[in-house]
Amino acid sequence: MAVATFSGIAAFSAVSLFRIPGLPNCRAIFWPTASASMRMQCAEAYAEQGNVDDLLAAIDLVDSLPEDHPLRQEIDERIESWAEKILVLADTAFHEGELAQAITTARRIPGQTAAAQLVNDRIETWEGIWLRAEDLYESAIGELQQLKFREAFNLAVQLLDVGNRHWETTRYNELSQLITATREEGGRLGEAQRLAERGGFSNLSRALDMVGEIPRSSPVFAEAQRLTTDFSRKLLTLAEDAMAAQNFERAEEILAKIPASTGLAAEVRDLQTFAQAYALVGEGRARNYEAAIARLQSVGRDRPLYSRAQTLISTWQQETTGVAQLEAARRIAEQGGVGDLRAAIATARQVERNNPRWDEAQTQINRWQAQIETVEDQPTLVRAEQYANQGNLNGLRAAITEARTIRSGRALYSNAQDKIRTWQAQVQRIEDQPLLSQARQLADGGRIPEAIAVANQITSGRALYDTAQSDVRTWQGQAQGQRRLADAYASAQSGSVDGLTTAIEFAQQVPSSSSQHSEAVSAANRWSWDLLQLAESEAASNLSRAVSLVGRIPSRTEAYATAQLRLQEWQAQLTSINQSVDQSATSPDAVESE
Repeated sequence: MAVATFSGIAAFSAVSLFRIPGLPNCRAIFWPTASASMRMQCAEAYAEQGNVDDLLAAIDLVDSLPEDHPLRQEIDERIESWAEKILVLADTAFHEGELAQAITTARRIPGQTAAAQLVNDRIETWEGIWLRAEDLYESAIGELQQLKFREAFNLAVQLLDVGNRHWETTRYNELSQLITATREEGGRLGEAQRLAERGGFSNLSRALDMVGEIPRSSPVFAEAQRLTTDFSRKLLTLAEDAMAAQNFERAEEILAKIPASTGLAAEVRDLQTFAQAYALVGEGRARNYEAAIARLQSVGRDRPLYSRAQTLISTWQQETTGVAQLEAARRIAEQGGVGDLRAAIATARQVERNNPRWDEAQTQINRWQAQIETVEDQPTLVRAEQYANQGNLNGLRAAITEARTIRSGRALYSNAQDKIRTWQAQVQRIEDQPLLSQARQLADGGRIPEAIAVANQITSGRALYDTAQSDVRTWQGQAQGQRRLADAYASAQSGSVDGLTTAIEFAQQVPSSSSQHSEAVSAANRWSWDLLQLAESEAASNLSRAVSLVGRIPSRTEAYATAQLRLQEWQAQLTSINQSVDQSATSPDAVESE
């Protein structure tokens, strides 16, 4: 009864405690003197806040009561409940992507609770899931960096089953979007590479703009940077080519396109210095060389193109002497006289062979030498032309003799030789024209063999040789036509089938260029009708022979088309006759007669 009474009082006290409508100000209570019921009320109020700190405060508040306290069993049940809520909050943080917070929260659970016994296993599970998810994510990023989109997507799909809502939703969506964006960026890189492979400033410039649009956060940013450097180096090559072509403005334009982020800024600045120096040298004066050398001397020892600058400085220092000597020679040559030109040549010859300007000096010397030779030889060529203008053999031969005095290697030598060839051709025409005229007269008179013999007296290499040979080929065709037509007439005289057939063949061999071609065609047509008439005569008595004869009429004759019609008619008649014979042979009367 005492135990029952005590338990009833305790239960009533607990029920009364939890049913108190109002709560005291728990933050202002002095806890060492506070009653158990006050602690329970405030602990319950803390726990209802639902956050980790308040749940732990609730546990601390009631757990300080002695173990033999009448409400101890109720207190322990509440502590276990609140500990489980803390573990649930930790699990929620894990699924929301806050692994560190989840682990920290779980480890704050009081060690005497049943929930605390689950903490290590739960943390190990969380860390394993997290590690696997991170590995999948990083592997997918690695595949994206290599532009392996299918592999990256397969890895991303595995995130859907890792066991964490944050990775299965938020991070999966992020990765999916990243794959899509990277696929587009990879396509942009591919297009940029194709553009760059075409070469040229325009294509390389567009390719650089395209790779420059790849954000730093992209998995293919490193590849974009590599391509940027690659394209920039190609632009450097183009800039050097432009400088070699003395297109310095173009070189400056190309260099300005190279991004500073490529690490080529030092080379770009050096090349810009080179372009400026080359532009100065391009003016070709000694003082410009000195200014260009001073410009290159600004390229310090620590610069990428220092050695190249020093080599060019040495070349230009040597070249400056040659430039000065050439400038002096040109000033002398400006007077224009033969003596001035000879003096200019002597000055230009002072440029030494090992000087970079030696080739230019030799070119200028040759030009001045040609001017001297032209002045000296022009009167000779004028006299020769005056002789040739007479238009007769003596004048042309005198012109040739005069022009031959201009020696090989002289400035007007080629011009003189061209005129000599022209005058020689005129001489040959005058000499050979009588032969050609005689041959043509013989041919017009029908004396073809004699005409050919006369025309062949004009030998190869002569001015009228090609004309004579053209006439010879024409006359040979006429002679051949005459022979073939004569053979055709001779064969046709027999009047036989073979003779007429052979006559047509001979007539059709007469060349179209022959004057007898028209006669040959007419004769062949006539003989084809003769053959058809013979075949029709045979058809009345011997249809098979008529078919054979009509089939021998050659094509390209007038009777050929009619002959083909007759052939079809007679072949049909032969077929009908043969069928009638076969039917008679197999009839009952014929069998009985047998």
